[in-house]
Amino acid sequence: MVEEFSTNTNLIAFNRERIVRDMDSLIPVYASYGIRNLDLNFCEMMRPESRLNDSRSKGYIRRLEDLRKEYGLNYIGSHAPYSQKGEKEGETEYKIFRAIEFAAILRCPYIVVHPVRGTVEENIRYYGKFRGSGILIAIENMESDKEISRHSEINEIIASNPEGLRALFDTGHANLLGLDLKEEIMGYKDNLIGLHIHDNDGRSDQHLIPFMGNIDWRSFISGLREIGYKGLLTYEAMYYSRNLSINDEGKVIREAVSAFNRLIHF
Repeated sequence: MVEEFSTNTNLIAFNRERIVRDMDSLIPVYASYGIRNLDLNFCEMMRPESRLNDSRSKGYIRRLEDLRKEYGLNYIGSHAPYSQKGEKEGETEYKIFRAIEFAAILRCPYIVVHPVRGTVEENIRYYGKFRGSGILIAIENMESDKEISRHSEINEIIASNPEGLRALFDTGHANLLGLDLKEEIMGYKDNLIGLHIHDNDGRSDQHLIPFMGNIDWRSFISGLREIGYKGLLTYEAMYYSRNLSINDEGKVIREAVSAFNRLIHF
């Protein structure tokens, strides 16, 4: 387990003023607080006006590469957009292909995707379309019994393409289903490439900083140590900041890092 702080770029993306900031505005803020490990949030593409959706994308990706060099950053992963209500057939698929292209250019080791609604077999067929994409695709566990949510299902999808697929375990999603996080972690074994670390009360997907909900973090960390997990504990705790002012971003970052330091000492 790598004991260095890492976070998705969305940690302070929300605020009560509803000021929208893209990754190239947020990254310098993280760097100013000494954060060097970042998970790129290509879910920005879910906003129609995003620069990633039009001819400005090349300049935007160059800017992200320039920021990486300027601040000595590690882009440790990335997150692809996922399906939204009302999207036309093939629209999400096109965005995922584009996000994979961007992630490969920026040398992200993997890109996280949500499983499609449906069976294991339907997911195997869907993600078979992305074979040979040049980057590992990490399947994330979801928070509903109507979706792919358990290690056994994700391991079966990975078995269809072990060279190209891995698992990304989301702590908050598992907690919403009342799953034993340690048991789930141990079920992934070597298929586990990354984590989404966030907390909740077991009733709604709150995406809080650890220790603000009811997850048993000691047991979770024990599971990681037992399987010899060698990756990062990457935060996806973006909703904590949405009721705070944009001026509180330093407080959010400091609290996130403080909670991380508690986690790694279990």
